[in-house]
Amino acid sequence: MNYILKNISNLVTCKGKPGIPKAGKDQNEIGLIKNGFLVTEKDKIAFAGTEKDLIKFIKGKTNFREIDCNGKTVMPGFIDTHTHFVFSGSRSDEYEMRISGSTYEEISKAGGGIAKTVSSVRKSSKEELKSIAAKRLEYFLQYGTTTIEGKSGYGLDTKNELKMLDVINELAFENVYGLDIFPTFLGAHSVPNEISKKDYIDLICYEMIPEIAKGRKAKFIDVFCEKGYFDANETDRIISEGVKFGLIPKIHTDQFNSIGGIDIAIKNKAISVDHIEVIKRNDIKKLSGKGIIATALPGVSYFLSIPYTPSRELIAENIPVALATDFNPGSCMTQNIQMIMSLASVKMKMTAEEIINAVTYNASFAVYNNSKTGSLESGKQADILIFDFPSYKDLIYNFAVNCLITVFKKGIIVYI
Repeated sequence: MNYILKNISNLVTCKGKPGIPKAGKDQNEIGLIKNGFLVTEKDKIAFAGTEKDLIKFIKGKTNFREIDCNGKTVMPGFIDTHTHFVFSGSRSDEYEMRISGSTYEEISKAGGGIAKTVSSVRKSSKEELKSIAAKRLEYFLQYGTTTIEGKSGYGLDTKNELKMLDVINELAFENVYGLDIFPTFLGAHSVPNEISKKDYIDLICYEMIPEIAKGRKAKFIDVFCEKGYFDANETDRIISEGVKFGLIPKIHTDQFNSIGGIDIAIKNKAISVDHIEVIKRNDIKKLSGKGIIATALPGVSYFLSIPYTPSRELIAENIPVALATDFNPGSCMTQNIQMIMSLASVKMKMTAEEIINAVTYNASFAVYNNSKTGSLESGKQADILIFDFPSYKDLIYNFAVNCLITVFKKGIIVYI
């Protein structure tokens, strides 16, 4: 079915310069067309513009279903570039510990944290994990997410890391909504109890990475560069090895401590640096002009009561900013990217326009998919959201209420 979305009060195209993420003042440019029209043909956007231009485009063409979007806002599907959506078990008990004053590190030392989820994942079959993860995808979709990155990192041995990646890859091909899902290998999420760190890093470099590359099980490689986990040199070794095998680097860094992860990201030409809640001013300067996406995860700051990523400083230095949920069982248990957008406004002082680009256009670069997603323009995938309000600004203003009424994925209505 081909569609014409007509009389769109606010058509937010997010169109940008081809191949370049939006940074600085450009992150405020959303390609807004008032009283716009959008045409889909099969799985692609065929036209986005005014009624006058539509008349020329549509001449001689038939078999379109019309949807009147008067009083509605239309924008690209959201892209969640940092999630850990494949896991089993619950850590709700840790939430109470944290509220009572226990730190992330204290919970981990007490047998909770990542280790607790690792134990549950290892006990779960691939089929069990797949069933649990598949159900979670519906919640992402309900809030407008049409493209998702998913990480391993709760296996921490070759067998279980591969099991997690197999789940992510199978869901990428089989999920009922047609969501684009990109797998990331995060074996260096923590160190398992049964092995020394040195031996575990050897295992990652000499067994896991070659096996993952051989089976093309991951597109990206990530490392948790943090005190108590992997230092800058260890991160560099793991990331460098992944790059040798064709994996694209991302880095969890500067979440609780700044220990040199930014330098490693720059050295290895990482596609993104994620978290960066406590990034230092001189490291912000280093990132400027490098084209690396700075992915902020304000849901984690909210959930853990830690500082928020300094987005205003990043944008001032012309660093492209993206936003993501970091959905995971320990530090951000939400699939609601609209909540993340609200936090970015209130706590990070980002404008509505910067926020929208951060979950669409810039986010598409953080999953290396900018040629297909992130904006509503001819030739790109018809990943489209229709909201029941006339102005895009209402998306940020009207928080904690989901006004999303229709989701298209690749030209098909998958949620209504």
